[in-house]
Amino acid sequence: MTGQVGEIDAVTLDFYNTLVYHQQGIGRGAMLMQYLLEQGLESDPWEHQVLYDVFEHHGKEYAPDLSDAAREQYLVRFTERLFVRLNVRLRHGTAMDHAAAVWEVLGPGSLGVFPDVIPLLHTIRAAGYPTALVSNWQCGLSHFCVELGLADAFDHIVVSAEVGSQKPDPEIFRIACRRLGVSPERTLHVGDTVVDDVQGARNASMPVVLLLRDGTAIDVDTPVIAGLDELPGLLGVDRAAGRDD
Repeated sequence: MTGQVGEIDAVTLDFYNTLVYHQQGIGRGAMLMQYLLEQGLESDPWEHQVLYDVFEHHGKEYAPDLSDAAREQYLVRFTERLFVRLNVRLRHGTAMDHAAAVWEVLGPGSLGVFPDVIPLLHTIRAAGYPTALVSNWQCGLSHFCVELGLADAFDHIVVSAEVGSQKPDPEIFRIACRRLGVSPERTLHVGDTVVDDVQGARNASMPVVLLLRDGTAIDVDTPVIAGLDELPGLLGVDRAAGRDD
């Protein structure tokens, strides 16, 4: 198939700010620190590594279909790990008292799916493209995707914390391509950052499309789109009919 991005046999997509956004617009770390402040709880300063540390066991210990009791037990363990990692000083009560609220802040419920995502994923899947998610994210992103209604759209979910490589390292892109069984040169990556997505994918010899949802003008030698609804046009795919080859 020929389009503005050349001969493409598979598509990979970034996760955060490409498929999903933080519903409060300030990020999970800032929301957590705000919650602790509101609860009168002192802690060590926030650092992004906290998310990677406390989600280390999420992929293995959690499942979206856990019973209510098992889920509650897991969220208490999760919150206990978080409070130890951040050195949260509890004046009274236990982590159990905060587990549900902490999960609202750090779990998939804190994220929203952009409205153009599901139609786009349906289109490229109907067109016959194998797909993978490639993200700098914590362990257990596949569970987030299940709960956000995205998991069925991807053949593979490749997460930095699980594969030991993070964008812009080209290896994480190569891992995705190997799992898809498609050469990097024929796998299109779509993401929202110049360094992690554009440079990383190019270093893996992949064609790439930059997504700038705010319409920012930028001088970059790659196709730029303002929404995922523009991607089928670059692929030469009829959104109604799917792939024709």
